[in-house]
Amino acid sequence: MTRSLIRLIAFATAAATVLGHAVVTVPTPRGAGSSYTELCGETYSVYMEKDKAGPIENGVQRAGSELKCNPYLCRGYQYEDNTAAEYEPGQVIDFHVDLIAGHHPGYANVSIVDLEANKIIGSPLRSWDDYPDATGTTPRSDIDFNVTIPDTLGEACSAGGKCAIQWYWFAAGKQTYESCVDFYVKA
Repeated sequence: MTRSLIRLIAFATAAATVLGHAVVTVPTPRGAGSSYTELCGETYSVYMEKDKAGPIENGVQRAGSELKCNPYLCRGYQYEDNTAAEYEPGQVIDFHVDLIAGHHPGYANVSIVDLEANKIIGSPLRSWDDYPDATGTTPRSDIDFNVTIPDTLGEACSAGGKCAIQWYWFAAGKQTYESCVDFYVKA
């Protein structure tokens, strides 16, 4: 067997096992820091930082009992390691999702999340029943889109650490992808 053929087989095998990989890159999402590593554990945090666009389930499988964070809330990233953007009600926020691999569709949405309760506030700001949608508009509205900050948030998001805009994708292969943007509403 030639070296080229071996590489081709290895690439095809790897590609066939990838269900999807994606991460928000604009606006700057919540990221890793010392609080994240302390709560989520060294195994989870090191593994997840190697593939920032990888599915949460892969890190959870490796972490075991050292996992003390909620990996399904902002991927486990902690507010204490980040800063919050100041937005105004009605402000339009542009998003870009770096879609590295999206071979199996699923459901996706962008929502405001109450971080303490880990619950969505109101209705999703955007949603896709069949994500990713490569047949959509040009430019692609599944990776380049915007959301509008609701004018109904009131005190719920009045300070940093209370709310985040969460991009969430659940791929059909049972893989979860999340990115959060911390924010507060300007009074």
